[in-house]
Amino acid sequence: LLGPAIKSDKGPATPPPGFAPPENLEFVGLETDLPVGFKRLRWALLNSDSKFCTEALFAAEAKYEDITCGAWSVHDKEIGSPMPPKDTKLDDFIGAEKEVSYLMPKSAFVKANMAYETHIITEYSDYCFAIKKKTRTPDVPYGSTFITWTQVVVTDTGNDSCRMVCSVEAEFPNGPPMVGGQIKSGMRSGTAQFFVLMGETICKYADEYP
Repeated sequence: LLGPAIKSDKGPATPPPGFAPPENLEFVGLETDLPVGFKRLRWALLNSDSKFCTEALFAAEAKYEDITCGAWSVHDKEIGSPMPPKDTKLDDFIGAEKEVSYLMPKSAFVKANMAYETHIITEYSDYCFAIKKKTRTPDVPYGSTFITWTQVVVTDTGNDSCRMVCSVEAEFPNGPPMVGGQIKSGMRSGTAQFFVLMGETICKYADEYP
C-alpha cells in the first residue's frame, strides 16, 4: 500500500540552498525516522491513486468508518507522483486543498463522531513536503468552539529513509471556553496517539512492495 520502491530514494539526500523546514505548530507530538524512501512515502500520503491513508491507516488501524476523500483542488493526478510531467513546477502544488471526512469510533469519553478535515499542502519539493490539516469535530462536547490544526512535515534523509515531524495546535475562533485547557490537553494526547499510529503503520508496510 506504500507503493513500489523508487530508484532515486536510494541515493543521498541534499537540502536545496537556503532550505528551512516549516515551523512546527505549538506542540510536537512525534518526531521519528522512517525506513521508507521519501518519494515513495510522498506518493503514499499524497497521491490520489494511493489507498494507504484510507485503507491501511484510517480503516484497518484507526478503525474509522464512512471515509470520504476528495480530490486535490489543483494538479490532482500530479501531486505525489514520483515523475510528474517535465513542465510541472512543484511550487504550483503548494496551496492545494482537499476535503476528507470519517466517523471516529466511540471512546471511553465520547460517542462515535464525525471528523471533517481540510488538507492543505504548505511545502512541496523533492526534499521536503508538509501537509496542514484543519479538523472540525462538531459532535463532541464543545466541538463547535474549537478547530484542531495538525501538521505533518516529511524530509528526505537519503538511503531509503526519511524523517517525519508531527505537531498540533488548537484554535478557538471565538476565544477559548472555560474548559479550553482541558480541550487542548485532550487534543494533544489524542493527536499524539494518532501520530504514533501513523508512524507504526508506515513501518508495518515498509517492507511490502506491489
